[in-house]
Amino acid sequence: MDRESLKGVSTVNTLPLMDKSNDDQIEAFGRAISSKIRLEMCRQIIQKPMTLVEIAKLNNITNSTALFHLKILQEGGIVEGKYLPGKKGKALVYFVKHWGVFFDLANVQDNQIHVHEQSVGVGEYVEADLKLLNIATKEQIVHLEQNRTFASERFNAKLLWTEGGKVSYAFENNFTFDTTVQEITLSLEICSEAHFYRNDWKSDITFAINNVELGTYTSPGDFGGIRGKLNPAWWGDENSQYGILVIISITSEGTFFNSQKVSDITLEHLKLTQDNKILFSIYNKPNCEFFGGFNIFGDCFGNYPQNILLTAKYKPNKEN
Repeated sequence: MDRESLKGVSTVNTLPLMDKSNDDQIEAFGRAISSKIRLEMCRQIIQKPMTLVEIAKLNNITNSTALFHLKILQEGGIVEGKYLPGKKGKALVYFVKHWGVFFDLANVQDNQIHVHEQSVGVGEYVEADLKLLNIATKEQIVHLEQNRTFASERFNAKLLWTEGGKVSYAFENNFTFDTTVQEITLSLEICSEAHFYRNDWKSDITFAINNVELGTYTSPGDFGGIRGKLNPAWWGDENSQYGILVIISITSEGTFFNSQKVSDITLEHLKLTQDNKILFSIYNKPNCEFFGGFNIFGDCFGNYPQNILLTAKYKPNKEN
């Protein structure tokens, strides 16, 4: 899969509501999400990019009906179709175009919401306490022993996998000072970790910010059998291939995983200005029901061309 063919997929789309030139786009977006079957298609495509035939079969509808709904989703800017190489030539595959759509309600410059974005590679962790640690760069697999977890190879990692443990990443927090943070979103492609792969191998993966537990996501499997769209040619078919894009959002109302509320942890609990960084941790609890490890995919493996991404929405505080 050529990485260039996936550019533009899974970004943030902001629609300024006060700008009337956006009315047609907002109306198209509203129409796109006004149908239960289109909402279900969105959920399915978030889980795994699919062809028209796969979508039609999954929803027990004809190809022409599926195409009708997909066209509306495309017009609304929610999904995007791309021709990608397959076993029998090129196939039209549908992806989620945006992982977030925000309606900007600002009317004047002073009230505009600012967006801060940071990206951290999967090998750029600052803490690691892992049962076994392996990474892959674009060129090769590197096995890291505990006493070599700060070896130079890891900074080039595009895939990290472990049978269990904890790994933490640091994001700078300059944007939190003299501002009111309204939302922090972290997104990453992740799945369980089994020997080779097992599509039904569950794993309870917990996420935390600044050592405040946000909630636990149960990964349904370590996915294989279908090649990840971004995987380099040398990556074996017997290995883990792709994950699920998990989007973690923290607001004043609580914490949400892929738009589903999982806890009452709010921005206030995170103490974002207490240190000089924001510490994001990923781990299996020792006593969890499914201790199934995890794979974290970077921008050259899996299905999503991104590393671990932090996006924050904030408003500068007015000067006294």
